[in-house]
Amino acid sequence: MENRIDVNIAGYALTVRTDRSEEHMARLAETLNGRVRDIQKQGGTANYLNIIMLAAMELADEVLTFDERFRELKDQVEALRSEREDLKTQVDRKSRNLLATLENALK
Repeated sequence: MENRIDVNIAGYALTVRTDRSEEHMARLAETLNGRVRDIQKQGGTANYLNIIMLAAMELADEVLTFDERFRELKDQVEALRSEREDLKTQVDRKSRNLLATLENALK
């Protein structure tokens, strides 16, 4: 179900059509507005559009960084799963060998 949600981004009213909740959209707007305020405090540019673009680029950079880290962690998890399977195979093989050795010793 698509909602029409009003948000305020850096003083500009915006109506968004989305499946996200109003609370989620409010959090997104507040996150972006917080970045805008941080950039404004740093100074350096008076152009509001530039400030908003810088804030969006900072957030996009974080998204890409988290995405890269997520992929790295996924790869590590897969490597650990593979290592676990290899170790399980080794333990199974050694267990069978030990059982065979014990059976031969008892004959």
